[in-house]
Amino acid sequence: MAGTKKPRRAHRPREIRNDIPAMLFESDQPLPDHQRASILIAAHASVSALARGSATKDDWHTIVNAMNASQVLCEGAGNKEVGLTVIHAAQNAMIEVGERCKQIGRLGVSGDGLRAINEAMALYEQLLETVTKRQFTTAIKEADRRIKAGNVVRLKREGTRRMSAAGLAV
Repeated sequence: MAGTKKPRRAHRPREIRNDIPAMLFESDQPLPDHQRASILIAAHASVSALARGSATKDDWHTIVNAMNASQVLCEGAGNKEVGLTVIHAAQNAMIEVGERCKQIGRLGVSGDGLRAINEAMALYEQLLETVTKRQFTTAIKEADRRIKAGNVVRLKREGTRRMSAAGLAV
C-alpha cells in the first residue's frame, strides 16, 4: 500500500566564498572606478530627469538614497557641519519635490531646489572618491536601518512633518 509521496527537491548548497581574507582586506580599498561610475551615472541621470520634468518615482528614490548615504557619510567625516548643511538643503528640496508631486501629480523642481540638489550631488561625488567599500556599504546599511526604524521625513497632504531624528530643521 504505497501512497503517493511528494518528490524531494534536489539539494542545492549555498554559494560559499572561499577567499574570506581577500574579501576582508579588499573592503578597505577605495571604490573601484567602474562601481563609482555606475553609482554616479544612475544618480546624475535621475537628477537630469528631475530637471527636465520627466522624472519617475524611481528617479526620486535614487536621489533620496544618494542624499541619505551622503548624510551618513558626512556624519562620520571631519567636515560634518559643512557637508550636513548641503545635504539638509537638498533633502528639503526633495521634500518640496514630493509635496509638489502630491499637489500637481508630476515631479518637478524649482531653480533653488535644483541648485541645492546639484551641490549635494557634487558633495556625493567627492565622498565616493574618498570612501572605502566598507564605509560605503556601512552607510547604505545605516540609511536603510534608519528608514526601517521610521527615522525619516514623511510627506503628508497637509504639509511636511520634519522629524528631529532625520536631522532636518523643525
